[in-house]
Amino acid sequence: MTQPQVVASRKGTTSRAGEVKKGFLWKQEYLSPLPIPTGEPASDVLNLIWRKNDTYMDVGSLSLAGAWATYHLLSIIILSLIIYPMATGLHLLALMIFLGGGVLMGFLWIVFIRLYLRPLPPPLRFHRHRREVRITTPDGEEWTVPWERVHAIAPSATMVGQFGAAQMGGLILWFPYAHEINAPYHEDKEGWLMMVSPGPGIAAMRQWECIRSFMESGPQAVPEPLKDLRDKSIKDIFIETFNKTREKRGLTFALLWEVGVGCVLFNAM
Repeated sequence: MTQPQVVASRKGTTSRAGEVKKGFLWKQEYLSPLPIPTGEPASDVLNLIWRKNDTYMDVGSLSLAGAWATYHLLSIIILSLIIYPMATGLHLLALMIFLGGGVLMGFLWIVFIRLYLRPLPPPLRFHRHRREVRITTPDGEEWTVPWERVHAIAPSATMVGQFGAAQMGGLILWFPYAHEINAPYHEDKEGWLMMVSPGPGIAAMRQWECIRSFMESGPQAVPEPLKDLRDKSIKDIFIETFNKTREKRGLTFALLWEVGVGCVLFNAM
């Protein structure tokens, strides 16, 4: 399993919510254990909430959205690189770009489509009355982690390039394995991770507040979830969206927007 990115403090004890560690061009903010309010409103930036009620909330990741956005952008760039030399009479160059870009993007899109057709991975279930988190892996393994043993970290880093500086970051949820729940924490301790990228700083805190507010205050404190996504693939979700658009605006508009111009120009998946 991936090495956790949570580290122990200098005294050997687990870092607590509110602690901040800084280095050159990086910062790591600890949001849990012993979660305290961050001062930011709960906002489901990435639509991670699948369902909620007064007892539990399911949180999952539609991780293919990031791959779709990246491949979509690369495809548009390669297409632009092909059109320009063709318009200026450099047909051999256009052919070379087409072959090279076609092989690269063809491989990436094939991998994406295979993942696209699979059911979504099981979500995390946060049970507020029992104050625990139920983890289910794609292989079917299940175990329960006490809420007080959940670690949440918001790492961020500043990337400096020729066009200036850009800040990147995300949210990491770390859970101990079933056989190590009560084991003392140390810097080399492995665990099960969920990593998402709502953005650095405030964005990550707002995403975390959806979980913390539900567990500490209740379902009324967090945004409404997406519709039930259990056992659905990205393909199923797309078909549902397409059918809704067709019923509301007609088949022609649905084809143009969901499949054609809207999808290509605005990445409206």
